[in-house]
Amino acid sequence: MRKHNDNDETTAQQEQPGKKGGRRTLTRLDWIDAATEILVSKSVDAIHPATLARDLGITIGSFYYHFKDRNDLLASVLRQWHERTTAQVMHEYAGMPIDELAYELMALPLHGLTARHAAMVEFAIRGWARRDDMARQAVLEVDQQRLGLYTDALRNSGFSKTEAENRAFLIYSFQMSQALLWDVNDEKARKRQLNFARKLFLQPLDGSARPAT
Repeated sequence: MRKHNDNDETTAQQEQPGKKGGRRTLTRLDWIDAATEILVSKSVDAIHPATLARDLGITIGSFYYHFKDRNDLLASVLRQWHERTTAQVMHEYAGMPIDELAYELMALPLHGLTARHAAMVEFAIRGWARRDDMARQAVLEVDQQRLGLYTDALRNSGFSKTEAENRAFLIYSFQMSQALLWDVNDEKARKRQLNFARKLFLQPLDGSARPAT
């Protein structure tokens, strides 16, 4: 482990190329994004400070200005994924009625190239989580928070705790499968299935109207 010293900031600023011959300082987020891309294109095993520094065209000093070590970077990748895909979403959609919430969140995987890239990051992190406790814990926390968002909306709509939890799991599973099975259907079919799933998951089992709030 290398400790931060005052020369690291200068090194980072001097040796990071910008556009048209200029200079720019790589931020902590630049390193995290670069590591995330390697995670997607290769694997977590391919993420190394020296490799990242070489790919970014800078010295290793910049890395140690922002991170204590490789594990600090990997933990930061997981935190940034959580922030982008869960914390921000929960803040934006908190309190939304379940009809709107289910449609909006189940449709997220259909939002073009940005959504496709987000899905690739998600799959890479879940693959990493199969053999790493830190990543596994991060994925579990994300899943619990996303399911909690659905469950709370369903409870507010009048469903019992158990039924809300069961329906939340089905809605979340459908959302995840949209990204996993992207190539199975065209856009028209995906939207048709989205509307069908929303009706199916929110309709009471006895066929009556949904409980009043």
